[in-house]
Amino acid sequence: MLRVMIVEDEKPTLDLMERLVGRHPGLEVIGAFASPLEALARFAELRPEAAFLDVEMPKMGGIELADKLKEIDEELQVVFTTAYPGYAVDAFRVNASDYLLKPVAPEDLDRVIPRLLKNRRMHAAIRPAAIDGGPAVRCLGSFETRGPDGSLLDWPTRKTEELFAYFLAYPNRLTDKWRLADLLWPEAEEGRTLHNLHNTIYRLKKTLKEAGIAIDLTHTNEGYLFESPPSLSDLGRLRDFTARSSKVDGTNAAEAERIFRSYGGVLFGGKDYPWSASAETEAASLYASLARGIAAWRRERGDPAGAKETLRVYLGHAPLDEEMHAELLQLYADAGEKSAYVRHYERFERMLAEELGLEPPAELRELARQLRETRCGP
Repeated sequence: MLRVMIVEDEKPTLDLMERLVGRHPGLEVIGAFASPLEALARFAELRPEAAFLDVEMPKMGGIELADKLKEIDEELQVVFTTAYPGYAVDAFRVNASDYLLKPVAPEDLDRVIPRLLKNRRMHAAIRPAAIDGGPAVRCLGSFETRGPDGSLLDWPTRKTEELFAYFLAYPNRLTDKWRLADLLWPEAEEGRTLHNLHNTIYRLKKTLKEAGIAIDLTHTNEGYLFESPPSLSDLGRLRDFTARSSKVDGTNAAEAERIFRSYGGVLFGGKDYPWSASAETEAASLYASLARGIAAWRRERGDPAGAKETLRVYLGHAPLDEEMHAELLQLYADAGEKSAYVRHYERFERMLAEELGLEPPAELRELARQLRETRCGP
């Protein structure tokens, strides 16, 4: 889900934009501001991925605001809204993704939003791994391996890549050679499977060695043992942190945040490996545990805004997690943020109905009903 900020100095137009954008299932409005100065002050906390900015605003216009926001996050996608087409040239000077002419209609957003979502996917695909300390292998949200210089590794065959994925998913265990052969070549003739496995093991070792990636892959009569440090992959780091840390606290919060922010999504980017279901479930569970721990730590420190942001980021990857939705809604309720509660509840309710044919828990429905009746605050 793409996190969006809206800045528009005219309240009726701001409310309209918030409704139109909030209805899209791929977007989440995390901030709507009538003041560009307030939007700038809250930007680093909210971390939106896209911003709809009014061009003509007092004190600071949308183009100046976009310049300042992009100094903080150069990957921010900006869409300008304006009543004057002549601003288009200035809009593209700051690398805006698009601009919309007022009054904005639903079909205008239908044109722009697919581009925003496509741009995010492209940015994620081309963003190199950090050379200084980042994992060589990214398994969460994609599956890519990079050498020490940041260059993307080119696998000789798809089966070589899949074998490496298997070892990353199930490291530090002896795997029977016949099991490996059957998993990777279930349709092959029995006499060919071991031959295929031996060739693929050779290609895997050769490719990683040439890329400057050190691994320990040993062969016994029973099978193969793959050993690697947790730092090799983002999956390994996630597993290692949760194994070492019973809770997030002042001693490990910075590390927890780095691992949490590096999470890109489902294991191996959703590649259809028939053997990966249990590892995929494990990774999702570990990420949920990490998100819950960070949110709890932030609440303990008196930072409910940070806790809410953590839960929003998590739900962008796991939108059907009812417990986390309930936790976020409770934070909105505790803070007296009636409109935020109702907006999030309505998206949650709609998603549950469309995806699972279910309703939210009775206590959340009742609180939403009460807040709708009394809503008059933020």
